[in-house]
Amino acid sequence: MKFALFALRNLARNRRRTAISLAIVAAGTIGLQLTAGFIRFSFDGLREAMIHGGLGHLEIASRAAVASRGEAALDRSVQQGIDEWQAIRDTVEKLPHVVAVQANLHLMGMIQKPGGDSVSFVGVGVEPNVERRMGFETRVREGRALAEETPAEGEGEVVLALGLAAALGARPGDILTLLAASPDGMLNALDVKVAGLVTTGVQELDTRYLKLHLATGQRLLATSRVSNLLVGLDDTASTVASQTAVAAALASHTPALAVTSWEKRAAFYSQVRNLYLGIFWFLGSIVFVLVVLATSNTLVMTVMERVREIGTLRAIGTAPGQIAAMVLWEALWLGVLGALVGDALGAAAIAGINGLHLKMPPPPGAVDPIDLQLAFVPEAFVAIVAVMAAVLLVAAIAPVLRATRISVVEALRHV
Repeated sequence: MKFALFALRNLARNRRRTAISLAIVAAGTIGLQLTAGFIRFSFDGLREAMIHGGLGHLEIASRAAVASRGEAALDRSVQQGIDEWQAIRDTVEKLPHVVAVQANLHLMGMIQKPGGDSVSFVGVGVEPNVERRMGFETRVREGRALAEETPAEGEGEVVLALGLAAALGARPGDILTLLAASPDGMLNALDVKVAGLVTTGVQELDTRYLKLHLATGQRLLATSRVSNLLVGLDDTASTVASQTAVAAALASHTPALAVTSWEKRAAFYSQVRNLYLGIFWFLGSIVFVLVVLATSNTLVMTVMERVREIGTLRAIGTAPGQIAAMVLWEALWLGVLGALVGDALGAAAIAGINGLHLKMPPPPGAVDPIDLQLAFVPEAFVAIVAVMAAVLLVAAIAPVLRATRISVVEALRHV
């Protein structure tokens, strides 16, 4: 402890140089805090956007359907769909953490406005009242979303993505005709009214996407099946435990069902996560090198200015190891104090940036800008203090070697 106090007094003797070193460490800490906050914001925001944008926390589907993913399998989504979906939903909704279970029917076909050209579409039949309980978002740009009540036969309605509506020249209130093949190969047609125009947030999908009531989609395809079931949970953190519970509850079902988590279905999320983690480690490496170079130089200069003092300590019997401990303690103090100052300033910077309500441009392929809200990452605040302390100990290696190699004779000549 005496070396720790002695090191602290030594730092106080040259306040200007100590302040510069602390500023360097604090600046590195602030940079890491802001980066960690941005990455956590990105991860959490993208995760919740995907879950509440239509993925749900879990998906229940036939194993055959899971094995043949992709648009090419849309025309087989009914053949590979689920028959007893209502009984399955009743079973799953009784499990802990389950908020709702949404039945989906995926379909594709042609859509036409009277007197106009036919345009291909991909769509999904949903239950709007369950979607609301799931927390799914419908971004209406004109008109309204689907009514929560199931429409009577002959009164079906649809919402169109902006790009598809533009290709058709359709507006809310227009009557359109849907054409799709039933599971037995028969071509069915159904007239629907446009309730509203929406955006998915993805430009490419907006050119072909539509949404309609599940019952309307089933009438169009002449089926009572659904393509899959989406499970909404009360907390994303319970996804793994709930996946295990749902799989166990449905283990005896025939044909076999697959229970898949949102993360496994969201390949884009994993790609973004890996990219951002790579950026974080790259920036962290740059901060590490800069802090080591800057503070190591400062510590070396401190040792050179105290050659006579170190020689006197050696002359009165202070061991080289004790000299090394003194320099290491100085480095440790700089790392810990600088990181604590950086933590405080970093927290203030995060709060200030969030208070500005800045907008980020939409990611590639997306439409809407993103609200920038940096996250507070408590574990990062603690970890960065430890990391900076370790970095300063690394920076102290050269000064320690220099200090322990100073001979008594050389030091006492140094006036």
